[in-house]
Amino acid sequence: QGVSLENVIFNEKSYPTVLELKSTRRSEDFRCPVCGGHVHIHDAFKSRLKTIFIPEKPAVIKFSGHRFRCCECGETFTEKTPFKYPKTRITTFAARWIVSLLGKGLSVSAVQKLTGIHWNTIQRIQENVMVKALSERRQVLREKHYKPTFLAVDEFAIYKGHRYATCVMDLETGELIWVGKGRSKKDFVKFFEETDSSFLSEVKAVAMDMNAAYNVLVEKYLPQAKIVYDRYHMQAQYGRDVLGVVRLEEARKHQDSSKALKNSSNEMSDKEEKKDIKEKAQAEQRAYSKLKNARWTLLMNADKLETARKISLEAILSEHKNLAVCYAMKEEMSRLFELRDEKAAEEGWKRWFEAAKASGIQALEKFARLKEKRLPGLIAHAAYPINTGKLEGFNNKIKVAKRIGYGYRNERYFFTLIRYLSLPSVRNASPKFS
Repeated sequence: QGVSLENVIFNEKSYPTVLELKSTRRSEDFRCPVCGGHVHIHDAFKSRLKTIFIPEKPAVIKFSGHRFRCCECGETFTEKTPFKYPKTRITTFAARWIVSLLGKGLSVSAVQKLTGIHWNTIQRIQENVMVKALSERRQVLREKHYKPTFLAVDEFAIYKGHRYATCVMDLETGELIWVGKGRSKKDFVKFFEETDSSFLSEVKAVAMDMNAAYNVLVEKYLPQAKIVYDRYHMQAQYGRDVLGVVRLEEARKHQDSSKALKNSSNEMSDKEEKKDIKEKAQAEQRAYSKLKNARWTLLMNADKLETARKISLEAILSEHKNLAVCYAMKEEMSRLFELRDEKAAEEGWKRWFEAAKASGIQALEKFARLKEKRLPGLIAHAAYPINTGKLEGFNNKIKVAKRIGYGYRNERYFFTLIRYLSLPSVRNASPKFS
């Protein structure tokens, strides 16, 4: 490599080991990078690089090199250190060692403590490896002429305080094809600006929840694709905004009745009558507690309930008309999501919304008015029964990555890490940075 070893400072008290190296390359070995003319040695420089001399023993290299000047155009330049890892102050050998440690599953902070190399340098090395892997994956897909047909869009929290990022997943491969900061329209439009339109030309359907405004941009940039609203978001919202609200309203009626009966019993003088009123108050309190504890009984599918819970459910529904109506509507909603005929789904959803608006139950009516606007996306589920479940599951891996790194200040690095973790070679095995 045109380098000579001048000196080694190595003993138990001297830490770390120091290797003094000097460049032996001559001016005849170089040409001007501008005009290609002959050069001469103009000056010298010294650099300090961290490396690994003995396995797992940090060391320092002090390298002396040359600066050259062109004899014709006067351009000056510095010779490159042959064993330096680009844009760092470590050697390529140390970088390979760091890559091997990261490949064994160690975190950046753990590698930093083990090597003494700055965590920012370790992150840069890891990011280079991840970018290379993502680039190679894109090349493989390009050679196969692969184009996604089903996508899922969702947001996840990157910091506390309602700060989000949006990600787009290819549901067939399970890979994230884009991650960007924010969740508004102006943030999500970057996905279409940064992604080749020909790559998205065969997309048939896009799954998303109903809270975001992604549907407007999908309709604009992917007119051939159907928007499919996620069934689990729909059912979860129904369970919270309808079943949960009505259940608490009914429970509150029992609690108010219990309090009223207790107050009236205190004003009575007849012991027998007072005893009867107290028993009724206790019965109302038991009914209140029963409803408060019936949340999961009402949310679970009827065929998955145990015998004891089924009996309890039947008793609750028989005593509370509004709750029985909402529960029946929940079961009908589940049935509609199982349909695979678009015409039958359209008729079924229209009847569902009409019945909900005519129910006289305020929470159910409000829910129906809001969700009826999304009718085409609900009908599309019959033709394309896709959902954001796979993407929601990957969000757990994102949370683990954040927890391991105690959060990330460099968003570009964090988004690259997320995309890297979604690659099939990494997802199906332990992460290997090689």
